[in-house]
Amino acid sequence: MRQLSITATDWLLQAKGDDWSLFASVTNRFNYLRLTLPTKEYLYAEGEQELGKSDRGVWVLGVFDHVEQLQYFLALHNDNPLKVPALKIEQSWPVVAYQEQSLMDYPHYSGVYRVGFKSYRVTQEIDGYRVEYIDGYKAALLGVLESEVDACLALYSHFDSRTRGCKMC
Repeated sequence: MRQLSITATDWLLQAKGDDWSLFASVTNRFNYLRLTLPTKEYLYAEGEQELGKSDRGVWVLGVFDHVEQLQYFLALHNDNPLKVPALKIEQSWPVVAYQEQSLMDYPHYSGVYRVGFKSYRVTQEIDGYRVEYIDGYKAALLGVLESEVDACLALYSHFDSRTRGCKMC
C-alpha cells in the first residue's frame, strides 16, 4: 500500500455559482485549482516546468467522480509529479474563466497527456472519449469510453500498471 500524504494547503473557496464551485490550494512548488460541477471534479495545476527554471506551466491533471478520487491524485502529484499523467495547456493561470456567479469556460480532459517518456491521447468523439497509448510512432487503442472520468481513470490505470516496479519512473 502506498503511503501518501497531501502537502498542499486546505482547499479555499475562490468562486461559486448555482451549480459549480472553484477552490484553490498551494504547495511550495504548485498552485492547484479544483472545479466542482454537479457530476464531476476537475483538477488543474500550475508550477515550475522544470526545476531551476522560472517559467510556469499549466496542466490539466484529471477529472473525477468525487472529491476522494481527486484527493488521491493530488496526493500522488504531491509525492512525485511524474506519477500523474498531465496535459500541458497554453492558458494563463487561473485556467477557469468565470464572471460574477457565471462559469464561462474551463479546460476539458482531452489532448495529449505526457508523463516521463510515456504519452496518451484523449480525443472527444461522437460516441465518447477515445483513449490511446502512444509509444514512438505507434498508437494502441485503450478504448472508447463514455465519459471524461472513465477516460481519466483508464489512462491512469494503464500508466500505473506499466510503471509499477519501474525504477526510472
